[in-house]
Amino acid sequence: MSGVIFSAENVSKHFGGVRAVENVSLAIESGSIHAIIGPNGAGKSTLFNALSGFYRCDSGKVRFKGVDITKAPIHQRIAMGIGRTFQTSSVFPNLSVYDNLLIGLQSASKYAFRFRPIGSAARKTIEEKAERLLDFVNLRDSARRPVAELAHGSQRLCEIAMSLSTDPVFVMLDEPMAGLAHAESERVVEVIRKLHSDLGLTVLFVEHNMRVVLSLAQHIMVLDRGRMLAEGTPGEISGNEAVRDAYLGKEVVENV
Repeated sequence: MSGVIFSAENVSKHFGGVRAVENVSLAIESGSIHAIIGPNGAGKSTLFNALSGFYRCDSGKVRFKGVDITKAPIHQRIAMGIGRTFQTSSVFPNLSVYDNLLIGLQSASKYAFRFRPIGSAARKTIEEKAERLLDFVNLRDSARRPVAELAHGSQRLCEIAMSLSTDPVFVMLDEPMAGLAHAESERVVEVIRKLHSDLGLTVLFVEHNMRVVLSLAQHIMVLDRGRMLAEGTPGEISGNEAVRDAYLGKEVVENV
């Protein structure tokens, strides 16, 4: 750990009279895996979108590497080193996995916005990085298949690979296990662990699968009705009576 890389201070987001998120603060240590959990309607997605810049905060501050990014546009956050995925996979379904990665890499290197052809040296660099990303997410065998033909777990891995095309240091994952069977979710868990262990990235994710959260996250924040109910290590959260009553339940904790 080397200090706080991402933080929020008293962040609120309202929709008319609905206080979806109210005065939520957090601090994420560099090199950690941090999770946000809570029951349906707790404000997790709203908070995640406010933190990532897809919603404008009504009040509060968001900082990355000590810089105030509360009003920073998405492209600026990406350039600073923040990547994210979405609850519904954001990929080009009719293109192959490999072509999806090429698009992401070309966009990251600005070649997608130039009228002149990519030079051979630059193309080779991009193609070599695409190959490394395929290996990292274990999709080499599916590289030439359209993403739409793949299982949901492989589609999710493709999106994670695309999020790495900009060389982020902080990755935000929105419900990476949503809709996945157990075997598929294990593949995604393995890659998230590699984001941390092999690449040294800081990870923030929102997730409903509590067995995954308690086995993967190093620090957990629990939201309830738009406010922070508790935060701490997996052990502290699983032993918190208020959290167990509001969300986890005895059966989930005892079977982790």
